[in-house]
Amino acid sequence: MKKFFLIIFLLSISYSLYAFNCTTSKCHNDIKSYEFAHGPVAAEQCLVCHNASDADLKKHINRPKSFIDFKSPTGDEPVCIMCHDNKVEGKFVHEPINTGDCTACHNPHGGNNKFFIKGKSESETCFECHENNKTVKKFLHGPVAAGECTSCHDPHSSNFQFQLKAKKDELCFICHNDKKDGFHKAVVHKPVKEGCTQCHDPHNSDTKFHLKAKSEKDLCMKCHGKNKKFADVLNNSKYKHKPVDEGACGDCHNPHASDFGKLLVSDAKNVCFECHNDIGERVKNSKFVHGPVETDGCTACHSVHGSNNAFILKMAFPKKFYNQYRKGLYDLCFNCHNEEILQYASTTKYTGFRNGDRNLHYLHVRIKGKGRSCKACHEVHASNQPKHVRKSVPFGSGGWELPINFTKTKTGGKCIVGCHKPKTYDRVRPVKYN
Repeated sequence: MKKFFLIIFLLSISYSLYAFNCTTSKCHNDIKSYEFAHGPVAAEQCLVCHNASDADLKKHINRPKSFIDFKSPTGDEPVCIMCHDNKVEGKFVHEPINTGDCTACHNPHGGNNKFFIKGKSESETCFECHENNKTVKKFLHGPVAAGECTSCHDPHSSNFQFQLKAKKDELCFICHNDKKDGFHKAVVHKPVKEGCTQCHDPHNSDTKFHLKAKSEKDLCMKCHGKNKKFADVLNNSKYKHKPVDEGACGDCHNPHASDFGKLLVSDAKNVCFECHNDIGERVKNSKFVHGPVETDGCTACHSVHGSNNAFILKMAFPKKFYNQYRKGLYDLCFNCHNEEILQYASTTKYTGFRNGDRNLHYLHVRIKGKGRSCKACHEVHASNQPKHVRKSVPFGSGGWELPINFTKTKTGGKCIVGCHKPKTYDRVRPVKYN
């Protein structure tokens, strides 16, 4: 900076007459019209930058179109570095800087912005050379929308590709520092480790959050769709999980990092209860919770992305209340429970729900034409009655709930229900009915 002022001082003594003549009303009077003036222009010292002998100046005054050359410190470097630092020290150098063409971007006399950028904005200047495919889509990155390319790019040179001001991920964290701490969680999404631009377009996108695809789902499937079995579940399942069908992967998964497996936004049980809060409240407030729900969460029984079974269940289970029994109909339940409970009308071994040796499971489920579904009596998630017996079950289309009041005894129990008279059963001393 001292060097600059020294040059200005010395030249102000020698060339004041010529400088005065440069900005008369007849010649170059527009040079001083800018809001921000270059230092030599403001000091009316044109010969700080222009190289001319007395003869050249006289010739130029008499013939204004005659050209006055620029000064150059070594004959091949831009005159600008007489005062300004050279900008080629980075590994990646902007082409105009590399060729010494500072005036490709800057007006050497002044401008209506403090850096004398030629365009009305940074981006307008950049798009003189660079293709403007960065402001044409629906969603614009903040700096792009403001036309401030130099928020991310160094316009002169940088040690980082694309003349970025920092490494890709660190650059994003300069503004998005609220995200940085979250990326140190137990599970980090692989693309996050490789850089934000694996998923996000840093300039513009037709998709919210500047995603590099038409939707969340399309973006996720660029990688996860390579698993053909998984892709088939998502695309071809008869029953689809609503968030999956809507392409809202982020409803369940954090796309960056998580303290839970599969990048879930919370543990496998509670992430489901964010939407299925009625079931969540029932589980929370019930005395008896079904084992799979309590230990493994919803995924013990449900295929969370899609299934060919109703209720996106992993295995077969009927939607209807009444079902003609056949083997395989209740595969979901018998993945844990013993299907032998439905094979024998009389037994003393396979079920505790019996009157003497009369198998009451067999009686209810295998009634011809009107076999009861397991859920007719049992609540599949949680209940306040022993054996997960429901308090009531929807019946018909009128909104009536068929009541079920169950009392467990040491050797049996008693049912007061809406489908038959009160009944008591006892495994040791069977109750006799007419």
